[in-house]
Amino acid sequence: MLEYSEIGKEVQKMRFILMNAGTAQPNLLDGNVQENISRMQVWLNEAADWCVGYLPNLIAALVMLIGGYWIIRLLTRLLSKALERSKADATITSFLVSVARTALWICLSICILAALRFNVATLIAALSAAVVTVGLAIKDSLANVASGTLIILNRKFKTGDFIETEGIIGEVMKIDMMYTTLRTYDHKEVLIPNSRITSNNVINHFNLGDRRLEIPIPIAYEQDIAKAKKVIMDYVDTVDKVLKDKPNKIIVDRFGESSVDMILYVWCESEHYWPVIYEVREGVKNALDQAGIAIPFNQLDVHMIKEKSGDDQ
Repeated sequence: MLEYSEIGKEVQKMRFILMNAGTAQPNLLDGNVQENISRMQVWLNEAADWCVGYLPNLIAALVMLIGGYWIIRLLTRLLSKALERSKADATITSFLVSVARTALWICLSICILAALRFNVATLIAALSAAVVTVGLAIKDSLANVASGTLIILNRKFKTGDFIETEGIIGEVMKIDMMYTTLRTYDHKEVLIPNSRITSNNVINHFNLGDRRLEIPIPIAYEQDIAKAKKVIMDYVDTVDKVLKDKPNKIIVDRFGESSVDMILYVWCESEHYWPVIYEVREGVKNALDQAGIAIPFNQLDVHMIKEKSGDDQ
């Protein structure tokens, strides 16, 4: 154990250290605080000078942003009304307004950045490089977008038309930038990439105001062709939705294996195509039955030849 005298010496040493630390620390703290205050004053002065010098640019950029917003809104409204007055398709109107709005906002953004003293040329170069890089990565999608633009601008078909492409037949429900949506007759939704539509044949069934129906009608060889034609054309004249001012006719197409194959050509409005073709098919069958004219089915006549025996030779 330490003696009392030694303990007293240690206590005196600790007291001396604490007294020196207590006197030196305030001086150290005072120096740091003054230095920090000086630095803050310098920073505040520099910030104030920057704000004073940059304030006109900020005000100009803010005015350009607010004014540009209202100008873009006004121009897009005027464009939309002009397209509506010209009776443009709704898809084309929406697309052109969207493109115009995007282009105007890009121009406004560049002007604002220039007002804020940004290096616009460097920014445009960087964006161009980024666009090229991204474009190479999504070239298939860009091809669909380009094809969608061509479809909308060329107006070869529009919403509500019945088209056929790649063996798919359906009503055009929507033309987007990347896909065209068809609804088939059995109520299925089909999405077709626009690039495949522009690179393949497209049949627009109902683009014109009227359509010609081609209905094959076979009759038996023993039937009177002239009588069959008269019966069929008399029935066609009774169908209301058949266009009477068009060259409706029936012709002999070919001689089949078990029938004389005729084709009936009748015209109707495009919107009545399916109702008319169903009605005429059924009505022709009933008219031929009432006239006693048979519609044959495929059949094969087999003739048995009896071989002569030796006694008959």
